[in-house]
Amino acid sequence: MTTNITYQQHQQCLSEDMNGELLVYQPESATTLHLNGPSAIVWSLCTGEHAVQDIIDIVSEAFPEQAEQIPGDIIDVVNDLAAKNFLVKADKQPPQ
Repeated sequence: MTTNITYQQHQQCLSEDMNGELLVYQPESATTLHLNGPSAIVWSLCTGEHAVQDIIDIVSEAFPEQAEQIPGDIIDVVNDLAAKNFLVKADKQPPQ
């Protein structure tokens, strides 16, 4: 995955904060995901304003003790959410 891609939440997805954990519903597939910890952070940062690399940097700064594993984890979460149509590429992409 190229980390300069920017994603945003699918416009039809609904999310509910449940005491710091998120339930996210994708109506097209009638799928609900339970997101917690880093995956919930990734979801909240996928607003169309942050490239994947920006999200990696933000999470790495917040959890420096896990900096080595964070890039792979973030990429896995983004890939999974995009594959399930919870995330879509943002209309505006950052310059290459």
